[in-house]
Amino acid sequence: MSGCTDLTGTAATVNKTSTGGNFENEWVKFQYPSQLFIVDNSNSTNCKLEIYNSSNTIIENMIGEVFYCKSNRTDLSSFTKRKSITIGGKSGIKIEDNLQVCSYVFLNSDYTDVPTLILNFNAQNYLDTYQKIADTMDIKKIPT
Repeated sequence: MSGCTDLTGTAATVNKTSTGGNFENEWVKFQYPSQLFIVDNSNSTNCKLEIYNSSNTIIENMIGEVFYCKSNRTDLSSFTKRKSITIGGKSGIKIEDNLQVCSYVFLNSDYTDVPTLILNFNAQNYLDTYQKIADTMDIKKIPT
């Protein structure tokens, strides 16, 4: 993802899965369509979720992802087709085209090296899924 610096640390990753329409880990909590399958690759230093339309977790079945990175708010403000949004009580921007919808949610008021929650989804078939997750998102922990 352009504009992001990886926040992953050296902590061991334990892959967990979620089905049934409600997701929660130490980082975030949200609702999602119950037919989807979430792989939680988060660890104690980073949130990284992959969302699939099947329990067959091949790349062709991935419909979205939710993760933290560090971004530069000033660089992201140059996108001409951005829309201001609020997710989980935090402000951000949404960039959408016919292929993808991507939201950058700024987790503090800095302008550089800002901890940022990214929601990136297939917009052709899963715009409603993105919206349900965005509307129900609770940001529980912010990376340092």
